[in-house]
Amino acid sequence: MYFKDGWNIFDFVIVIGSISSVFLTLFTSFSIGGATTIIRAFRISRIFRLIKKAQSLRMVFNTFIVTLPALANVGGLLLLLLYLYSVLGVYLFAEVKRNGIMNDVLNYESFWNAFITLFIVSTGDSWD
Repeated sequence: MYFKDGWNIFDFVIVIGSISSVFLTLFTSFSIGGATTIIRAFRISRIFRLIKKAQSLRMVFNTFIVTLPALANVGGLLLLLLYLYSVLGVYLFAEVKRNGIMNDVLNYESFWNAFITLFIVSTGDSWD
């Protein structure tokens, strides 16, 4: 009865794979490494089983799927703005002396450093 449902088979394979990778790592010198993390990441796909059963959750999920193209457009626009301001930041601030918060990573000396700096500022990461 348990193995008649595809989701139950999927859960069984994920659990057996995770347990076997733990035992392989513990009792042998053989290590699967990143493959274990990938297998465990598939466990999150079990949430799709809930979407199949719950009508309101299915409606929210379908709304999210419909809005993905619009989110991609907004994300592309934000990346374009970050690109433009990174080029402008390198042009204007490449010769600014490092001090305070400006360090080896957060500066405007190269395009990639400027892009990372602007991304960190825009996400508010450690800029309390």
